[in-house]
Amino acid sequence: MYHSVFDIFRIGPGPSSSRLLGPYRAAQQFLHVLSAEGRLTQCARLDIRMYGALALAGRDLGADGALLAGLHGQPAERCDWATLAELCRRIDAEARLHLGGRHAIVFDRNADLRYSVSHSLGDDVGGVRFEAFDASGQSIASRLYCCTSFGDVIDADQPVPRVELPLPFAYDNAAELLAVAALHRKKIAEIVRSNECAHRSPSEVRAGLLRIASTMCTSVERGVAAASGRLPGSNVSRRAALQKAAMTGTEVPVHLCALYATAVAEESAGGAAVASAPTLGSAGPVAALLVQWQSTRAANPEERMVDFLLAAGAIGGVLRNAGLRAAGCQSAVGAAAAMAAAGYVAASGGSNAQIAWAAERALDRHVNLSCDSRDARVQQPCIERNGAGAAIAYTAAQDALRQPDPRIGIDSVAASMVAAARAMTSRPKSGSFAGVAVNVMDC
Repeated sequence: MYHSVFDIFRIGPGPSSSRLLGPYRAAQQFLHVLSAEGRLTQCARLDIRMYGALALAGRDLGADGALLAGLHGQPAERCDWATLAELCRRIDAEARLHLGGRHAIVFDRNADLRYSVSHSLGDDVGGVRFEAFDASGQSIASRLYCCTSFGDVIDADQPVPRVELPLPFAYDNAAELLAVAALHRKKIAEIVRSNECAHRSPSEVRAGLLRIASTMCTSVERGVAAASGRLPGSNVSRRAALQKAAMTGTEVPVHLCALYATAVAEESAGGAAVASAPTLGSAGPVAALLVQWQSTRAANPEERMVDFLLAAGAIGGVLRNAGLRAAGCQSAVGAAAAMAAAGYVAASGGSNAQIAWAAERALDRHVNLSCDSRDARVQQPCIERNGAGAAIAYTAAQDALRQPDPRIGIDSVAASMVAAARAMTSRPKSGSFAGVAVNVMDC
């Protein structure tokens, strides 16, 4: 199964793909259902209910704002916490929600949007049900959506089988990707570009990836320049700006990568719009290595930046295809580090084998890493793990560029991580209930 790079890299408000981007996309899908069935203008009231992990953590992370933004038709790329909060204030003041930005219905956020914390849809899945009623109180549409850790959305009421569109180069795992590339004498980035261009124009692919790259670079700049202070809803302080101010100009690149990734993770934790890679909570490593690579190259490196993201997206798709999802920080920061290392090597002119070996080396350091988020927020130790993951990725990329003919085993590492994830209980998995927040420390 091929995963488009535009499914791997999505721009939206942080800090969580499963609890913000997922609900947003679920709301968009329900809005599309109402429109497609000709029931949008018939809708007079909505009942929205969240379940499982989404209900438990969604209130603190702003899932309600994401849901309302999706129903309102607000573009995800233009959303941040300030935008979502303003939308919620306006809806509360007017007691009206404008579906698709045009059809107004009566809406009471306290009564019509509820958190069902006692109802779970599964160990690692959050969910949201929408039900629409007409003026007489008759139900006219109802859908239950499951939101996965990558921000993907599954319609649980009417699941649609995935249709595999024809691609010029098909592969299921890293070994097949390398074999296809060798057979056709192409770089990994060229393979992925050809697949993307099978269903989008080359200009659309290039423009879309450059928009993602720009978002990543901007998030680094914002995070490094941000004023020090505490992140929303916690006692965790921003540290990237302080670290930058303390620098002497003699720092080695690995330290800069850690700084950049920390800055992006803090931006995401603060609710800013960032690019998921592969999740919003693990957006730091890919952005960090992209900025670090760009800083050491000549002007106008756009084509290499596109290659960076194409190769990184290829590794992200391969890992997702291996089943590495909802597996704790293995599938979040671990996958992010692997993608970052692969992208850096690709942009630096490395061979396909070096790209895969760099990804393997970065991924291997995260085996058995569970999700230990405190207070159900994507802040601690998530931000530190983004910084560490970026440092690991940079080291792996540099090591790979010095290996003329490395032996590849990334599929085996991914399989080990999937096995480790199956052995975990639901609690220490990303997108799940709590992590270490379920345990109370003795005082």
